[in-house]
Amino acid sequence: MSRSHSVVQPLLVFLLAAVVLISAGCSGSEQERQAAAEKASEPAGDSSRLAGEMTALLPVQGEVEGWALSGDPRIFVPDNLWEYINGGAEGYLVYKFEAVITADCETSDGSLQAVVDIYRMADQLCGFGIYSAERNSLAPRVDVGAEGYLTDNALHFWQGPYYVKVTAFQTGKGDLLEVLAGAVSARLDAPAGNPSQLAAFPENGLQAGTQRYLAQDVLGHSELKNGFIADYESGGSEFKLFFILHDNLEQAARSYRVYKEFMEKYGRNVEEPEGMESPLFTAQDSYYGKVVAVQSGRAVIGILGLDDPEQVNSYLQELARNLSSQGLV
Repeated sequence: MSRSHSVVQPLLVFLLAAVVLISAGCSGSEQERQAAAEKASEPAGDSSRLAGEMTALLPVQGEVEGWALSGDPRIFVPDNLWEYINGGAEGYLVYKFEAVITADCETSDGSLQAVVDIYRMADQLCGFGIYSAERNSLAPRVDVGAEGYLTDNALHFWQGPYYVKVTAFQTGKGDLLEVLAGAVSARLDAPAGNPSQLAAFPENGLQAGTQRYLAQDVLGHSELKNGFIADYESGGSEFKLFFILHDNLEQAARSYRVYKEFMEKYGRNVEEPEGMESPLFTAQDSYYGKVVAVQSGRAVIGILGLDDPEQVNSYLQELARNLSSQGLV
């Protein structure tokens, strides 16, 4: 028996005993996607309702000590988002962008101006997804919303379906930006919790603030969608865990084949041990290093960059257990 076969056999026994049946998140089922498309094409008569909902998210005059609105807010929807963020709109649309309200603010003494952008996505997972796609991993974290971070002149955070950016025209004003961002957070009609899917990641070695939700282009492949990935460090090794969720077994099988064929074309040392009842392959990726990927029920799970066979089995087994126990079956 080959070394790779002996490494993965215990993993497959476990996975077959506890097949993970996955329910999709932001990417959702075909019915959910159709509903989102119908909602996006609602008649113009609903624009006043949308305007009211979005405007209610902004602090009213006098509500935030030291800050005031200056000028009329503007609202953009999927059809005209490109007018506001030309070149970046597509990245928001894949996370089911619904609307953004943007408002100019200034301090009471007029010494600092800032712009507040409140993006509303379809649901909590999509709100987290767009935030995690743009997150600055090196920036210091701030206690605003579910998670936020502060750069030289901006504070970004997410909460429920909302992704909020508070951007100043000066640097070094983080304390004032936190006051304004906190006031916005208090008005958002959503709790500051994490998507339940993130709880599937094993805690041991997980690097805080590295979890991401990828609506598309998972692992750099355009056909792999609805995936989750996070960074780990254990025993001096740095690696990644991922899982991709699907509506049915056929979709999961296709994603597995797509990824395997991708590695056969661009990777090396691709092996798919014979005699396995559930699809599994190992490979060597020029960027990630060692790859182990498994189709488990309606999910494809895997680990990137970890060579130790025992740790590979341990992490993938725990990931499979967590997916099953976190209400994702």
